[in-house]
Amino acid sequence: MKKPKILFVNPHPDDGEAFCANLCIQAVKYGWRVHQVLATCDEYGTPRAEFKGKRIQRIRRSEMVKAAESYGVNQKGIAHVKLHWMNYIDGYVPYNKEAINRLMKFILKLNPDVIIGPDPFIYMDGHVDHMAVGRNYYFALKGMNPNQRPKRMLFFQTLSPDFFIPINISDKRKVKKVRRAHLSQWNSFEIKLLNFFPTFLQLPSRLKKGILKKQEGYRIVLFDNEDHLPKGITKIIFKFFKDKAIGCEEGRLLPKPEHLGLIRVPEGEII
Repeated sequence: MKKPKILFVNPHPDDGEAFCANLCIQAVKYGWRVHQVLATCDEYGTPRAEFKGKRIQRIRRSEMVKAAESYGVNQKGIAHVKLHWMNYIDGYVPYNKEAINRLMKFILKLNPDVIIGPDPFIYMDGHVDHMAVGRNYYFALKGMNPNQRPKRMLFFQTLSPDFFIPINISDKRKVKKVRRAHLSQWNSFEIKLLNFFPTFLQLPSRLKKGILKKQEGYRIVLFDNEDHLPKGITKIIFKFFKDKAIGCEEGRLLPKPEHLGLIRVPEGEII
């Protein structure tokens, strides 16, 4: 009998490790078939102009490969976490019919039992790529026939969690290890912040549900518009994040992709 298959839909290298590291560790531990699909390779993920484009792209791809290997490898040295790439450009992920259908086709082909992607409705990270990937993810799932959808569909980076994964104390070191693979993005202090920041922002929802223990919080994907409206204290917290775009600050996305030899719209299927 084949083990379940799980797919993480991530805007950038490190988003899976920032928001879903524990779930990924648990899936690997129980022998699940684990996949991550990444929209971009962080081509503008540095303030240093000489690193932007293909140079930081190579660095970030290498770090993501190391992170995947940090979850564990098989007897042949192959990572248990299989990586896939959408090949969009950091800051330029499209949200349109073509991008939605491209992602939908990939999901249907992979046929995961469980899928997790960014929450584009009640979010704690308003990066433009997170919003685009989250919307593509949501509408790709919504556009499927119900019997084609994964059995469990979740949002990460949400302020309104209603599905929780316990964090084992024994796995904390592994979480730290996989996050350390992204050396160009996080220092030791920032890694420590990741241990409590999402939980702190989710506190109103956790208090309401009586979930105070250290657990990763996700939101179940539903297709009712009312489900995507923040409520109570979460509505107040959400005001600090709503409509505050990150990742497109003045000068950040310069030089333009064409000047860096980057292709804005990738051809072909996601592989």
